[in-house]
Amino acid sequence: MITYYKFIPQFLSHIRKVTFVRFREKRSKVSYRSKIKELLRNVLARYGFDIVPSAFVYDWQLGNLDQEPREVFLPETAIQDLVPDNPVLLDLQKRYQELNYPCCEALLWTEGRVKAEDILYFRGHNAYVFQEGRSNRNMFGYLLAYYYTKSIDHLGLLDQLDEDGAFGAITYEFDGTLISRDLLDSVLEIYFLEDQLGITKLDEISVLDIGAGYGRLAHRFFEALPNLKTYSCTDAIAVSSFLADYYLEFRGIKEKANMLPLDRIKKDLKKGSVDLAVNIHSFSECTLSAIEWWVELLADLEVPYLMIVPNSGDQLLTNDGWDFLPLVEKYGYRLTALEPKYHDPVMQKYALNPDHFHLYKYKP
Repeated sequence: MITYYKFIPQFLSHIRKVTFVRFREKRSKVSYRSKIKELLRNVLARYGFDIVPSAFVYDWQLGNLDQEPREVFLPETAIQDLVPDNPVLLDLQKRYQELNYPCCEALLWTEGRVKAEDILYFRGHNAYVFQEGRSNRNMFGYLLAYYYTKSIDHLGLLDQLDEDGAFGAITYEFDGTLISRDLLDSVLEIYFLEDQLGITKLDEISVLDIGAGYGRLAHRFFEALPNLKTYSCTDAIAVSSFLADYYLEFRGIKEKANMLPLDRIKKDLKKGSVDLAVNIHSFSECTLSAIEWWVELLADLEVPYLMIVPNSGDQLLTNDGWDFLPLVEKYGYRLTALEPKYHDPVMQKYALNPDHFHLYKYKP
């Protein structure tokens, strides 16, 4: 948004004699200011901008807040370890390149999508978790999401799960609580699964996270669920597997959570060994052949439940517009629940990154 009251008078005096001579006969009906505003709005609309009075804009939207710079917490060894030429990462890249799996076909996650700075600040605003931009990824959207989450937090997860801003996570402090999108999304995803499956009441639960990124949900599951048996993070992107392994080690949770390399997944997973598979904003970024490879694998393993959070709201669409619901149903998965991230429609419109949660049950 662009405010205009500060620059309109100067702009008007500069162009009055040149641009708007043809409007002289109409001055009594239409003011220069209105004409200039109309012209500017038409031009700016082509680029996705608009003009609004500054009184309609929050101070933080204008960048006028006197905020302290965000402190980024990094462990001492991170600068040496989180680099593109780390031998562990290079080995994973070589192994993944040698695989002939359809899931390795790239749609969005092509070479260069993860930059060197993203490896070091992998919890920052990047392709793993978009945290800024758009109308709901701002202070107001975070605030609404926080208080909505707090209103349904009967398990006390916001008190139980900590946020420290490590590795560049965008954070805000509300009500004395440091929050991030990582934290809020994870809590709401856990509550969806609690409502549908009662995951905190099960004797034990084993999870397979497909497209796990840096492993943020594994970290939150470990903190929230004492009954967690195993949580396996897997990904067709080598750098993601590298970061997940690093992050799980950093959080000290590898007793239950592990990074499962793509070239080990068919060897290490056995039929009946996984209770729940989750795919959060990953299938939408895959090709149809990649999605089919994963869903067929889940059916072979007879995974009872599959949770999907697509990028396309209440539909299962890839980012290039293909419907992948038929592939999910082809291998025996049937929809059992579809809910908005925020049950309140106002929250679903304005709060942080509104999504839809889909749950499928395996019914061969």
